[in-house]
Parts: sequence; structure tokens; C-alpha cells
Amino acid sequence: MDIKDEIRKRADIVNNALEKSLALKGLKIYDAMRYLPLAGGKRLRPVISMLSCESVGGKKENIMPFAVALELVHNFTLLHDDIMDKDEFRRGGKTTHVVFGEPRAIIAGDALFACAFEEILKLEIKPEKLKILLKDFSSMVREISEGQDMDMDFESRTDVSEKEYLEMINKKTARIIKTAAMGGAIIGNGSAKQAENLSEYGRLIGLGFQIWDDVLGLVGDTKITGKPVGNDVRRGKKTLIVVHGLNHAGDEDKKILLNIIGKNDATNEEIETVIKILRKTNSIDYSKNMALSLVEKAKENLNILPESESRHVLIMIADYCTGREK
Repeated sequence: MDIKDEIRKRADIVNNALEKSLALKGLKIYDAMRYLPLAGGKRLRPVISMLSCESVGGKKENIMPFAVALELVHNFTLLHDDIMDKDEFRRGGKTTHVVFGEPRAIIAGDALFACAFEEILKLEIKPEKLKILLKDFSSMVREISEGQDMDMDFESRTDVSEKEYLEMINKKTARIIKTAAMGGAIIGNGSAKQAENLSEYGRLIGLGFQIWDDVLGLVGDTKITGKPVGNDVRRGKKTLIVVHGLNHAGDEDKKILLNIIGKNDATNEEIETVIKILRKTNSIDYSKNMALSLVEKAKENLNILPESESRHVLIMIADYCTGREK
């Protein structure tokens, strides 16, 4: 069983539902809304929700509005992130604000956010379960915003702790995966304990996913990742690697790191110097090992589920989060 094929197979179902959800016509904002969501993507979050639903005995057809809602919110955050970071490319093409202008891109993101709640209201579930999902979904969006705010604040700080970093990615990245897994269990009529364990599974693989992403952003193969090496360093991002490096480097090396991290026009040679120091402090391996440890803990939460193909794929997805090259 190939994990990429398993994800792709379910992602195709999400893509069809996503196209129907965004089949709006008549205004330019609709083109802007469709641009990023339909440009591709792994669809990992909706796929996890589908698998979570199936793993507790539910049917994936019943969860599609929720799966689409997750992908709409994910793209809403990416669209606004691109504006804040002034990124010009994503998924192999120009970003939404470059194509449609910042004002229209902003309101397109707002509209995607609204459409996500419209999708959730299409779910045919008991009112008490819908209330739980809507409450969690609303909290999720707020926490993602809090995480983004923390991430931006960290760029101007040199004293970010590992605890603060983990709290930030817990909100910014892991929270939506946690909601995906928990929501799938609720819609699939899983037990309270199954929903709790799947929620923790999602949170832990989300943390591992982001830490691994930070590693790829620094030492990944640009030809595979499609992202220039060292962008996070130039932006002053306080990834776990950087936080660990600053806390363990000698005085001279720390001074060098602080002079380069956050330097927008840092040369490739300077980025290589940063990488060399971070290897010396063992920060890259430290981050890799933490990501792997988090994923192992995540998989333990799946022991509560009955044996099934969906459970096996959830295990494979956990491993994929810290084994991927892009």
C-alpha cells in the first residue's frame, strides 16, 4: 500500500466536492476564491477527517461537507498568510494577491471562511453534535489566528523559548488537524474516548508535521520542496531548530546567528553559515528526533480503534508527516 496513492485517492473525492462548493459565478471575487483551493494541494486535513470517520464505522459520504469546510479554512489562512508574508508564488503558480490584487484577495479569503461554515451546516447530524462541531470549529479559527500572531511576534524576538514555539505551532498548524480527526470521529458516531484519542492523534501529528516542515525549509532539496532554502531564516522565523540553536550556541556563534537571522537579503553563503552552526549545536537532529517522537506518540492513540484499512492508513499518514521530502 502506497501512502501517496491512498491520500490521492481520497483527495480526488475532496476535489470534486470542493469544485461543486466553489461553483459560484457572476463576480470577480468568485474567481479569486477558486484560484488557490483549486490550484492543488495534498488535501491532508480533509483526508484525515474522512479516515477518522471511517475508522469508527462511519461513511465518508456523510462527512464531505465537513471535509470541504476544513480545506476552505486551510486555504483561507494560506491566502492571508501569502499577503502578510508578501509571497509571490505558491503551488507552482502566482499567489492570489499577485493575480487579483490585495484588496480582492483579502475579501476572497474572508468569503472562503464564511463558505466553510455554510458547508458545515449541510451536515445531516443531530443538533447536539452540530453544536459541538461548530463550537470547536470557531475556536479552531481563533486559535489559528492567535498562532499566526505569535509567529509574527517571534520574528522580532531573540528570546523565544521551546515551550513558546510549541504553543505557537500547536495553535497555528496542529489545531486544524486536531479538529479534522476529532470531527471525523464525531460525525462517524465514534465513542467519546475514540473522539478524544483521535483528537490527540491529530494534534500530535500536526506538531510533528510542522517541525518536519521547518527542517525541510532549512535542509530540504529545493528541487523537491519547490521552496528556496533558508527563507525562514531570512524572515527571522523562530523555528524549533533556530530556537534550539540560539539556546545552545556559544557566544560567538550566537552573535553570528543573530546577525543573519531576519536579514532579508542574506546571501546563500550566509545561510550556509547558519546551517553549519545549527548542525554544530545538533539543533537539526534534535528537531528531527522530536518530530519522530511526537508521531510515535500519535500512533499510540490509534490503539483504541478496531483493525481496519482506514486505521492502517492513519498510521501511514503519521509516518508520512515525518518521512516526506516536501
